[in-house]
Amino acid sequence: MSLKYLELKNSAENCNKLILILHGYGANANDLFSLATYWNRFLPSAYFCIPNAPNICQVNQSGFEWFDLMQTDNTKIVEETLNSLNKLEDLINEKLDILNLDLKDLILVGFSQGTMMSIQLAIRQKKEISAVLGYSGKIFDYNLFEKEFISKPKIKFLHGNKDEIVPVEEMYKSLEFLNKKQFNVDYQVYEGLGHSISPDGLSDGLNFMKSLD
Repeated sequence: MSLKYLELKNSAENCNKLILILHGYGANANDLFSLATYWNRFLPSAYFCIPNAPNICQVNQSGFEWFDLMQTDNTKIVEETLNSLNKLEDLINEKLDILNLDLKDLILVGFSQGTMMSIQLAIRQKKEISAVLGYSGKIFDYNLFEKEFISKPKIKFLHGNKDEIVPVEEMYKSLEFLNKKQFNVDYQVYEGLGHSISPDGLSDGLNFMKSLD
């Protein structure tokens, strides 16, 4: 079954970017739709697509998950992750075809588990995507990363130093790992911010995406 999603079409006549926004664990597309409505004003040539993850969340039946964070069997976690990645690629290919765009025109934006998925999705593409913008996230499976790694997209992390769900130290670990592999990677840490997106983070994310043109 294909992924359900919300969309916000480009307000300009021509479309030059597909921006896919991936929600966190236990959330849904509605949770991050406000990002698209804010950024759309400044990126009128971008088409925004915000999908729901394919699985009902085990701890929040009204939300969804890309993979089960409560699962202890790593084989099953990888299986769920790969299934979600394949479904995301089907959606991306469909949208790129309709919009007459290429992978180089794709920006992946994630929050928390959505960032984990965005990074893994980006590094397994045969062609580099435009960039990954990751809020409150990290690399979640270094073994899977190494197994699938064929591409080096530009990556930017935005993280609160008071994040208790994904501690900022885990982002720094991912940053160090990516730097050793010579990725073009940057980060911004927000003083006093927990597991959320601040107004400054929203603006910094926008400026990052605008700088890609």
